[in-house]
Amino acid sequence: MYVPTPACKRDRGFGLPEMLIAIVLATLVLGAITTAFFRTSSEVLRLRDVTDRRQSARTAVQLIEREVRMAGSGWGRIPVYGNNGAGQPMTLAAVVPGFTSIAADDSLMVVGAWGTTTTVADQMPSASSNLKVQDVTGFNPNDLVMITNGSYANMFQVTATNSSSQNLQANPSSPYNNSGGYKVSEGMWPPSGYPTGSMIFKLTVSSYYMDRTSFRKPALMRREFGMSPQVAAYNVDGFRVWYLMQNGIWTRDPKNLMAVERVMPVVATRLSDPRRPVLVDSVWTAVQPRSF
Repeated sequence: MYVPTPACKRDRGFGLPEMLIAIVLATLVLGAITTAFFRTSSEVLRLRDVTDRRQSARTAVQLIEREVRMAGSGWGRIPVYGNNGAGQPMTLAAVVPGFTSIAADDSLMVVGAWGTTTTVADQMPSASSNLKVQDVTGFNPNDLVMITNGSYANMFQVTATNSSSQNLQANPSSPYNNSGGYKVSEGMWPPSGYPTGSMIFKLTVSSYYMDRTSFRKPALMRREFGMSPQVAAYNVDGFRVWYLMQNGIWTRDPKNLMAVERVMPVVATRLSDPRRPVLVDSVWTAVQPRSF
């Protein structure tokens, strides 16, 4: 018996409208994925830049913190009388501010004696006397040294050492030495000179300042006396130093260094992003020198 079967319809593929819709949808999906990828990559790069800048600033602040903490070690707040390297008398403190204006960067000079020390072997009645010490080991020509009895302090530059006589020579021809002598009448030299047992310290003098011209981006520089400048932090936005006074007031321009309680160095960072306002951040610490 013959049973007729209906004819099968021929299979149809995708038509042009369906293909166009599929292409549009695929394009939108790929576009969204690509946009998310580039946004994520851009954010990762931005965060890396922020992290790098913060880490660089943090390293510099930690270095400053270490040196400020040791500032004045051995003599504390006693003013140190000496010359400024240009033949002019100066009074040196453990921390020397460098403030010029509200909008400008600050600088900071830290003076410490965390290196070599010795004591006076023979009394030193005047600045022109021989500086005979117990041991000249560790002292070299051109070093800055300080002599103190706990009440007075004076700075010299060593011009030569003599290990046989244990003398530290301080020739007046050095611009850091006072060729005219320190005046007792002005309180610059102890009336009876420095007795045996007075302390001799090899000074470490470090300066921090901003350099906005030598490199492609601004850098915080550190320069130790007798050495070439080094980059302490690269690609930073500014350097400010605040000082907490004994009356509780913070200032960038302390008039009386004897009244400084804490030093707060601040390294600022700045990041420009076209999608948002400029991001300003900073790394800081507040340090009290151990000798204060």
